Amino acid sequence: MRILSAADVRSLFTPRLALEAQREAFTRLGAGEASQPPRLLVPGPDSSVSFCYSSRLAPDAPAVSKFGSVNPANAARGLGAVHSVITVLDPETGAPRAIINGDSVTALRTSAATTLAMQQLAPDAARILVVGTGAQARAHLDAFAVSHPGAARTVWGRRTSVATEVADDHGAAVAGELEAAVGAADVVVLCTSSLTPVIEDAWVTDGTVVASVGSFAPDRVELPPSLLARSTVVVDYRASALTDSGPVVEALASGSVDPDRITDLGALLTGTATLDRGTADPVTYFSVGVGVQDAAAAAVILAAAEQHGVGTHADLG
Repeated sequence: MRILSAADVRSLFTPRLALEAQREAFTRLGAGEASQPPRLLVPGPDSSVSFCYSSRLAPDAPAVSKFGSVNPANAARGLGAVHSVITVLDPETGAPRAIINGDSVTALRTSAATTLAMQQLAPDAARILVVGTGAQARAHLDAFAVSHPGAARTVWGRRTSVATEVADDHGAAVAGELEAAVGAADVVVLCTSSLTPVIEDAWVTDGTVVASVGSFAPDRVELPPSLLARSTVVVDYRASALTDSGPVVEALASGSVDPDRITDLGALLTGTATLDRGTADPVTYFSVGVGVQDAAAAAVILAAAEQHGVGTHADLG
């Protein structure tokens, strides 16, 4: 069995490779080729939640599972909020084939999926704002440098000193007052784990695309549900977003959004759906996360690891 550390993954899995892996993941999902069971969530203390994603990229592909947790209280401990491990099983025997550090994979595969969606929803975006300063915010700044190389990238955080550090490290600029920054952006990406909205509906101007990365559970509502009522709503995977994304769940419960008008990314990539959108309508995009993303990422990472002899081998027998 091959064991790949975070350093191993970083040496192999680039933002560009991640983007192509996510294109395959969501195209296969949209075409009905991938096996994608529901996600498992296990609530924990201090607003933490553990999760399990499992999938096969194709019926004859390896089974891949990611088990991890999101712990917002880790910020006070000086630790990252997200920790996870990915296990890959042999497609024929079911024996463990690899264990991969999941944190490094999650950051890249999640940001790549967002930028893949933005290539469909805002291909000509000139001004991109990332809200947040954690691992996901940093990964998204790097991912947009690949998917939208000509766009100006800015970052906003509650602590200006941290936002400045992130901006300097990732070739971006620091956004000033948040309301003005949201109003000026073509794309706004929310990368927080907030239980309440971090922006207001009124700040979002016509034509803006707002992506929520942190609304991954029913109690995570970093985007105001009222915004959905006047938006074209797109999600990464419809089956999970309707039950797991906080703003979507609230909007459906209030009746302000018709579930039949919610489109997922796979349908856009395969051409089985098109957007019913006025040119002035805002667009909201929700990234809940699905196992096929990890399955696609693991496939390209393992192929590269085997090619270059990266990783440590272990026998669990």
